[in-house]
Amino acid sequence: MMCIFLSGCVQRYYNTATGKEEVYFYSTEKEVKIGESLSRQAESVFKLENDPLIQQRVNAVGQKLAEVCGRKEINYFFKVLDEKEINAFALPGGYVYIFRGLWDKIEKNDSLIAAVLSHEIAHITTRHSIKRLQSSLGYNALAVLVGVSHDMDAYSRSKAMAGINELILSYSRNDELEADVLALDYLKKAGFDVQCVIEVLQILQQAQRDKPIQGAYLQTHPYITERMKAVKENLNMGNIGFDDYINTQPVTSN
Repeated sequence: MMCIFLSGCVQRYYNTATGKEEVYFYSTEKEVKIGESLSRQAESVFKLENDPLIQQRVNAVGQKLAEVCGRKEINYFFKVLDEKEINAFALPGGYVYIFRGLWDKIEKNDSLIAAVLSHEIAHITTRHSIKRLQSSLGYNALAVLVGVSHDMDAYSRSKAMAGINELILSYSRNDELEADVLALDYLKKAGFDVQCVIEVLQILQQAQRDKPIQGAYLQTHPYITERMKAVKENLNMGNIGFDDYINTQPVTSN
């Protein structure tokens, strides 16, 4: 696995999602291999949701979005993990996961599910994780996942969760905001309700208030309120209001 990480070569690549020519150390083929390895690792540590109807539904919604996204040369996989975390994440090469804790809050509406998936797809189409992998921060995050044992025990799950959280946190402020804008485009093209992005952000905001994230996250990540403001402006819904700011958790230090 580590050989896969280290065997890249510099190449220029036109990113159809961003419309820019960018430099990568990893080809699409290597990116897919990394994603395949990490997905096996994630699914050996976390339990997949065993309800086939849930898995069919998340995949059906995801594939509708994949058909209209800005990157068609890879296959996309969408799954629900039976964990209580209120979050979702994407791995390189087309792998998207939603934790059951978030699924329970969005399953009432396909557009809510699509709002979550489209954001994660955007991280893949823009190759954000590969860009971060080219930095020490992204490399360290994936290395944590690689080092997790395959035993399904509490320690393995907590260590894998730490690796996934670090991978998520490795996205820059611009990465997150760019993913939100692209997500809106994918939702529109696939026929979903774009305003559901606001409801998803409100769900994540409440989860953040209940379980505030500490300082390292806030150095690079936009507040949920900042993302809401950008989405509302993109949808011509006006500026963010005072109610969006109240009860925001302060940053605390240990």
